[in-house]
Amino acid sequence: MSRYTSAIFVVFLIFTLSSLSVMAASVGVQTGQWAKYTPSQYSGYNYSSVTISISSVSGTTVYGTMRYEYLEGSPQTSSFQYNILTLGTPPYFIPANLKVGDSIGSGFGALVVAGVDTRSYAEASRTVVYAQSFATYYWDQETGILVEQDTVMSTLKLTETNIWGGGIFDASNPFFWVLIVIIVVIVAALALVVLSSLRKKKPIAVTVTPPPSAPEEKSAKTKYCSKCGTSMPLDSIYCPKCGHKQR
Repeated sequence: MSRYTSAIFVVFLIFTLSSLSVMAASVGVQTGQWAKYTPSQYSGYNYSSVTISISSVSGTTVYGTMRYEYLEGSPQTSSFQYNILTLGTPPYFIPANLKVGDSIGSGFGALVVAGVDTRSYAEASRTVVYAQSFATYYWDQETGILVEQDTVMSTLKLTETNIWGGGIFDASNPFFWVLIVIIVVIVAALALVVLSSLRKKKPIAVTVTPPPSAPEEKSAKTKYCSKCGTSMPLDSIYCPKCGHKQR
């Protein structure tokens, strides 16, 4: 094999390996997703929070905007273009599903995944990979998004996101709306069944018979005129109607 052939073979091998590396690296985030980061108190950051919103993904490049909130002053928004094969500062995105020993970035300053851990971010337990340089970085293993940057003086941590949300009851989860539709259908069906059963039932007629009235009893302290029959007190001497003297 000539020197020229050997050189061509080496160049082809390098090109092939680098192509495989690019193909293996995949973006784990999607268009429409966002993540909010909050720095620790007394961290030296001049903003109170920064929110990353992803507008599009093309190949290994993520496009979006960053919105910085300040304790004093108006919010500021800037756009970004981030390739997961290069290591940014902070390194917000890396390839998804990296494992221990995998490289992050290339060339001088590249990092190596030192370990895998389980930590809680944005009210969810996540599997993370981490690497160390002047800071310790943690990324969500499934999506490759930065969840925490920890230095001696400061900490920047992901506190809110719609990437993994809060389970099936989170509105950003597509299954949430499917669940809502199912609940509405079930409630409507039950309402129809109840209304149908109420219409079929006829009201029961109840006839109340009043108790028989007691016959009027004649007072034992009265008497009747022997001539006209008029009722009068027992001790009456004359009839109050006809004046006949009583016996």
